[in-house]
Amino acid sequence: MEKYITLFERLGIHEKIARVYLDLLEHGTSSIADITKRSGLHRVEVYRAIPFLEEERLIMRVTRGKRTLYRPLSPERINELIRNFERRNGPIMDDLMIKYEKLSKHISVSYEEWASWITRVFHDIVESLPNGAVFYRISAENDVTKSNTYLPADYRAKRDAKNLERVVISSSKAALPKQRRLERDMVVIPKEFDELNQNVTMTIYGDKIAFIDFSEEHSIIIENPMIADFQRKIFKLLYKKLKG
Repeated sequence: MEKYITLFERLGIHEKIARVYLDLLEHGTSSIADITKRSGLHRVEVYRAIPFLEEERLIMRVTRGKRTLYRPLSPERINELIRNFERRNGPIMDDLMIKYEKLSKHISVSYEEWASWITRVFHDIVESLPNGAVFYRISAENDVTKSNTYLPADYRAKRDAKNLERVVISSSKAALPKQRRLERDMVVIPKEFDELNQNVTMTIYGDKIAFIDFSEEHSIIIENPMIADFQRKIFKLLYKKLKG
């Protein structure tokens, strides 16, 4: 019964009113005395619920001789109540979405100086991205084996379970230990043009851009959809140019 009551409460209908309707739906045409006895509600609470249920066309009054009984009407009416609820609350939802969209245009920046926060960056990538998403990375680590020690223990498992794809632009030094994989597209900057030796990576994922300085163990995350999209477009242009 509780799941039905929850539905009514989401429509703004009080639990006790819902119990009266559900009791009638369970037992059929009944008197107020019958409903009171079965539902465990006080007689006054049942009396208060009846007018609302009648007004919302969930029950109807039936006269048998001198007795007044109440019969439940089709639950199909609940679908109409849901549609009315959505219509009434549509403008409110629109206002909330406008507020959220304005907020999403703000820039959020976090800067940390501890090794554990580098691990949190990698954790955020695999946790925040949806299944099948693509993230974009420029890799210029001086020691890929060492940089991999910052990965969370379950990083690769979560990445693969979500089928996350990577597109990578790599310095020639960072590319040496890396093998081409199905879930990773990679281009390597030719040695004669390769000036990326700062031991830094940049990853664009969702609405975020993460920079990691492995030498100083610093990490920066910038969160803003427009900036992330701008960086993603620049990345793709460079990737296309390098790939030829």
